[in-house]
Amino acid sequence: MLRQKAARPWVSPMLSTGRIKMIDCSFRWLALTLIPALALTLASTRLAADVAGASDYASFQRFPGATIVDYRQEPSTVYNLPLGRMQRAAGTVAPSRAERFQGHLRRITYEIPEGFSATEVFGFYREQLLSQGQQALFSCQGRGCGSSNFWANDVFNNRILYGPEANQYYLASTYQGVSDEAPVAGYAALYVVTRANRRMYAHIDFLELPVQLAAEQRDGLNTTPQALEQRLMRERNVVITGLGFDENDALVNDDGIALIVDVMRRNTLLEVYVVGHLQDNAPLTELQARSAQRAREVIERVVAAGIDADRMQAHGLGPLAPTCRPGPCSQRIELVLQP
Repeated sequence: MLRQKAARPWVSPMLSTGRIKMIDCSFRWLALTLIPALALTLASTRLAADVAGASDYASFQRFPGATIVDYRQEPSTVYNLPLGRMQRAAGTVAPSRAERFQGHLRRITYEIPEGFSATEVFGFYREQLLSQGQQALFSCQGRGCGSSNFWANDVFNNRILYGPEANQYYLASTYQGVSDEAPVAGYAALYVVTRANRRMYAHIDFLELPVQLAAEQRDGLNTTPQALEQRLMRERNVVITGLGFDENDALVNDDGIALIVDVMRRNTLLEVYVVGHLQDNAPLTELQARSAQRAREVIERVVAAGIDADRMQAHGLGPLAPTCRPGPCSQRIELVLQP
């Protein structure tokens, strides 16, 4: 019985084995170069256009190559500025401390192009926010910020900002700039997160305060040793911005320490009370003790920088002096001139 030979694939007699190999190599080259290039082009197209109606805030610059993927304005809204990490208390999750304001809120979410670290992006925006003598009120990173889920959904109301807790950065600061050729002042909240899919987003809330309140805030800022000393001598008390404590009353933001040290060095005869203020849901005696402990920690840092401890006394008022200028006021350290 004759066996039927297996049919060979038809090949044009015009093609030699060498030419077939050349064609095969050409197809492989196309697959390895053109397809990735096409994917990169599509990715660039995806990041090319901002959402309709979006724009950068005032003179604030976006990270190179970033695209606005969410943009909102809320005029005359009540806004809670987080000044502490997210923590669970009484069955709910909320910032360990916050300050409430009313003003015009602008919310901008940027998607960051690939190839950059979150540290680079956070540093880029942080440098802008703290330029021109602005003050950092609270900052955190990674798990020190608490639950990313609550930052994304409860604070910023934007679910695309949810990511692993280790991949988040936050900064709250005062803000001063120009919008529509007019000066504006208020507060800013910056949040940078890298999601599990490796996409990175930078979100910024800008809260513009009413004109009169903004002017009061600007007048109350003490951004140089000379300005702080002058106001202390004039008004006999001054709030030190750039100091922040965690829920265990440990000093976690010490930017304001250097300012105190410089003032004490400028005027070697200066003697002050360092007064802690703290508003929280706790008995009065507990809040007074905790605020006094915070004042003592500030003094310890100042003494470690070379200032004589005899020139400072620590006191804690708890919630007994709820107002101040500049804000926020609920948790603050104040210098009071000794008689």
